[in-house]
Amino acid sequence: MKLLSALILFVLITACGASEPDVTPQSQESVTSVVVTHPQLRDIDVVLTALGSVESINDPTVSAQASGQVEQIVVREGDRIEVGQLLATLDSTLHAIESAKSAAEVRRYGVLLENQDSEVKRLLRLAKSKAVSRDKLEDEQAQLEMLTAQRDIAYKQWEQHQYMESKTRIVAPLNGLITRRYISPGDYVITGQPLFDLVSVDRLRARIGFPEHDASRIAVGKEVYLTTPAAPGVTAIGEVAAVNPQINVHNRAVEISVEFDNPGGWLPGASADIALVVERRAQALTVPLMAVVIRDGRDVVFVVDGKQARAVPITAGWREAGWVEIVSGINASDLIVIEGAGLLSHGSHIEVDAPVL
Repeated sequence: MKLLSALILFVLITACGASEPDVTPQSQESVTSVVVTHPQLRDIDVVLTALGSVESINDPTVSAQASGQVEQIVVREGDRIEVGQLLATLDSTLHAIESAKSAAEVRRYGVLLENQDSEVKRLLRLAKSKAVSRDKLEDEQAQLEMLTAQRDIAYKQWEQHQYMESKTRIVAPLNGLITRRYISPGDYVITGQPLFDLVSVDRLRARIGFPEHDASRIAVGKEVYLTTPAAPGVTAIGEVAAVNPQINVHNRAVEISVEFDNPGGWLPGASADIALVVERRAQALTVPLMAVVIRDGRDVVFVVDGKQARAVPITAGWREAGWVEIVSGINASDLIVIEGAGLLSHGSHIEVDAPVL
């Protein structure tokens, strides 16, 4: 009896299970929300970047041009100077004495020359009446020429002593800064001894090395933009002044020098970030960098085609932070996907989540 009851219960349960309907979920097409925009036309600079060092074009060492004891020094290291400004003085006593002696010698020869000239003129008057011999006249004329030459030599010696006396005043040969002082008051200096190191900062030069494969793109006159940590936020603009015709055998680089006016705050010896403009392209087609994705190993941009995204292979050109140049593949009238492009494939259904930018 118990066996029969269990059999009936099993049949009832089986029948109930068979009577339930077969419910399967219907498949739905996924839709991706995206942000879209049109490509932009912009003027772009194709640049080569490198790190260089800044130096002064003019950084002379001022040396003594006369001997003597240092009397005073009127500048310090770091001082800004102007051309002709007094830097130091030497004892000029001996030079002044020599100058005075030369001046006296010039005056002495002047008196002798004046007397001899008068004598020659007198003999010339007598020679007209043949009251003096021709030999006597010629001797006095030769004496006049000799005194004239000696007077001229004495005058040049006086000029030389005047010049040497003036060199006891050490003056700046250019506008710039004092970078080093080699002397102290009381030192005795001789001709040729270094006194000061100067540096001109009004016009500077940067030296940069670029890889040899870029050598053909670099030429004198190309525009260069420079920045330096020594003057944050200040950009200098210069041009390529020289290109070394030889490739460096150690690092395989071509060295160039760039000259530029100091925009303020730049110092020789500082490092500089260089952007050398090798080409300018007007009205180039560009898109945001996030719009370019890789599909099947190629760069593509997704173009809005109704409710779908169409993958268009493109040829990318110059890239900068945030955008990329499009050489071929799309045009300015296309509506492209920017945000959400990484989630799409060709034919994906899309929904514009924001107005066209």
